[in-house]
Amino acid sequence: MAHPPGAPSSALAPRAHEVSVAPALVLPPAPDAPSLGALFAFMRDAERRFETLRLRLVERVQSAAGETVTTSDVWLHHPGRAKVVAYGDADAPAGSGLVWISDGSTVRTYDGRSHTTTARPARPRAVGIEDPRLPAFGRAYRPLTQLPADTMVDSFIHPHGFCRNVLATADLTLRGTARLAGREVYLLRADHPRSTEVLTDRPDRWLELAVDRLSGLLLLLAEHVGDQLTRHAEVTSLELDGPISDDVFVLHVSSDVRSIY
Repeated sequence: MAHPPGAPSSALAPRAHEVSVAPALVLPPAPDAPSLGALFAFMRDAERRFETLRLRLVERVQSAAGETVTTSDVWLHHPGRAKVVAYGDADAPAGSGLVWISDGSTVRTYDGRSHTTTARPARPRAVGIEDPRLPAFGRAYRPLTQLPADTMVDSFIHPHGFCRNVLATADLTLRGTARLAGREVYLLRADHPRSTEVLTDRPDRWLELAVDRLSGLLLLLAEHVGDQLTRHAEVTSLELDGPISDDVFVLHVSSDVRSIY
């Protein structure tokens, strides 16, 4: 059950043993703050508020093996064209990351670690999953421009599925507004959201989120288990409707790169 947006500030603060990564200065929800349902609808249409996008997302994951950091650079031009370059080591030589490029009909990849490339048709969509006669919770969202499936990048730019499958199952609180990376955001807290991963499907799991007030894009997702921060993903650079050269969406590889398929 979601807390009302106007809940007292004492109910919105993190518990004493929990460490928040959200901005310290948070203004309580204004009288005209959206309901959680309206906010979800606003987030669903985030990608429809721009024609081009450039974004950098830095994701840090804590595990028994230590911390891993993945940086993803994204270029997107509606409709259909997208490029994602992901790399795990900021000091790694150029060209050692994973490149994913799509023009809407064909997906091309390059893996700098194995020095291989692929080309395949874009993933087809199941018939009938967008039928308007289906209930909202069972109807799929068709993005204007597809991104790599089941990735943090896809969740940040296409948050509809994340709202429906994760946030809607949680005990939600709209904490208020703040500024993050120079942009005004809505801050949310989601307690014990449902998870398909057994290790993190725990009653003490909670999420912090920041939603851009102008676009509806996710800008921050922090996952906690009790007082331990297990995942921190944040947009560190965002540019909407800036110029992007067509050459960005062309995969350039040397002649010695091995094509798998």
